[in-house]
Amino acid sequence: MNYTVEKKGDVIYEITLKADPKELEKVVNDICREIRKTAKIPGFRPGKAPVNLIKRYYEETIRDSLFRSYVPVKLAEVLEKENLKPLADPGVRDFKLDLKNNEFEVVLAVEVKPEIEIKPEDYRGIKVKKTKRGITEKEVEKVIEGLRNQSATWKEVEREAKEGDLVEIEYETEVEGEEKPFTGSVAVVLGENQLWPEVEEKVIGKKAGEEGEVEFTAPDDKEKYGEQVAGKKVKVKFKVKSVKEKELPEVNDEFAKKLGFENLEEMKKKILEDLTTAEEIREQEEVEDQIVEELLKKVNVPVPPSMLDLEIRAQAENQIRRLAQFGVNVQQLNPQAIIEMVRPTAEKTVKVKLLLEKVAELEGIEVTEEDLEKEIEKLAEAAFNGDTVEARKSLEERNLIPLIKQDILRQKALDRLIELAEIEEVEEKGQEG
Repeated sequence: MNYTVEKKGDVIYEITLKADPKELEKVVNDICREIRKTAKIPGFRPGKAPVNLIKRYYEETIRDSLFRSYVPVKLAEVLEKENLKPLADPGVRDFKLDLKNNEFEVVLAVEVKPEIEIKPEDYRGIKVKKTKRGITEKEVEKVIEGLRNQSATWKEVEREAKEGDLVEIEYETEVEGEEKPFTGSVAVVLGENQLWPEVEEKVIGKKAGEEGEVEFTAPDDKEKYGEQVAGKKVKVKFKVKSVKEKELPEVNDEFAKKLGFENLEEMKKKILEDLTTAEEIREQEEVEDQIVEELLKKVNVPVPPSMLDLEIRAQAENQIRRLAQFGVNVQQLNPQAIIEMVRPTAEKTVKVKLLLEKVAELEGIEVTEEDLEKEIEKLAEAAFNGDTVEARKSLEERNLIPLIKQDILRQKALDRLIELAEIEEVEEKGQEG
């Protein structure tokens, strides 16, 4: 087998394989013998047709067999000799097959991991700032207030409605140009922009059972007033069916117990711990982002198309899932628009992954079995009720262990970059105590 290798770009090599005629003849004859067992050629029983006729009648089958078995073996030999590690299956750019003269030549495009030119001085001692934000009692109280609001109940009252109340109203809305009025009922919290401001202004001050009416020309704001109403004259008649005020639970041991804590003190302690952990994660991510940005400024990282396609697909699927969770009808989304939206982030993600892998190589970082076990333990806690055996089995069956190891390697490289960085701690401006 003769071959040539030509670099066609930062990540693409063109490899031309040319078969040795004698070797090809033997390979093709072996293929023909297999085909002959079931070959249907006029005038010959299965297993009796001569090789030259099988070549004539089954050229496509022979060609497919060469691409399935012969080409991959020969390509693997070339890749090993040239120390090339493909990122994806090779693409066939051209081929010539002449079974009569035992000639076979194929041109393949092979995508490889890019060569990244980076030196230790490029990533050692990167200067970054870490913003320190101490967790205050006020932030703990904010979380508790949020928990109170989540546990709130609504009590019907006879007084006039005010901001913060939950009101139920029946309405009839006449819109300029529309033949029939719009009618219905709705329950809203006043002061949270759930009603048109002109209507809310009239509802405030009304008691249950009272009616009201308002006429106005809606501003040309389609987002707030809708396509049918924006810029048109509107007349709204309404009746307040009920007024309810929010009753917040008292913050005490009983409140804490309902939320799963032993007492109020334990709840505050856990909230403080969670806020502190979240702040530590924020600080870590702030430092990581700065290091990555500085590296990307210094180092050119070519993006392999196959890696970019995979990352775009993954991020697009995540984006669609998030939109679906917010109630968006994803069936109506333009897939291409989603792809273009995530493309810049996906491209940056691929560059960062390749950079970190290169840093790991230069720093001699490896993934140990202990590293893998720790990661599997985390995954087991999150998705397998702590069963590490079942977690590992699932990952192995789906061939995800290599991907897990890659993620661990990149994180270790990022941790190493943080160790090597010059980090200046600064207090957040305007932080309240």
